Amino acid sequence: RMRDYPHQYSGGMKQRAIIAMALACRPKLIIADEPTTALDVIVQHQILEETKNLQKKFKISIIYISHDISVVAGVCDDIGVMYAGQLVEYGSKIEVFGSPAHPYTKALLSSYPRLTGEKDKLAPIPGEPPNLINPPSGCRFYDRCPSAKVSCKTEAPVWVKLTQRHSARCS
Repeated sequence: RMRDYPHQYSGGMKQRAIIAMALACRPKLIIADEPTTALDVIVQHQILEETKNLQKKFKISIIYISHDISVVAGVCDDIGVMYAGQLVEYGSKIEVFGSPAHPYTKALLSSYPRLTGEKDKLAPIPGEPPNLINPPSGCRFYDRCPSAKVSCKTEAPVWVKLTQRHSARCS
């Protein structure tokens, strides 16, 4: 298949080729931006399992960039949550999913279906994201935040250290 054109490969084969190209240089870090987008669930699982095995085998770090919470939960040890181009929360997977601190993280997790536990109604995040061409001076989540204070409109929230490995811009 070496002489085939990219359009002749399946999505999973393309991802495997990209992973092989990334590993060819023996990097210490790989940045995987939406590595499983547009793949069916079975191929997605295979790609993520291969990636985890290669990560252990070659002792490399991988930064996953994804909007898919299930992917993040399945492969990441630590999680950084971003909103409107800014990191708003960072911590271990257990801490971020178990005790979300930033109002956006809480809203994001409430808007995602869960397979276990109580079957709560999904809660969409109200409002619209800010204009990033002319971002607000304060907290970028202010207009959508249920916990917003007057000061949040003009002052960006400071980082609060919650535990040794868990911090958020607001709590």
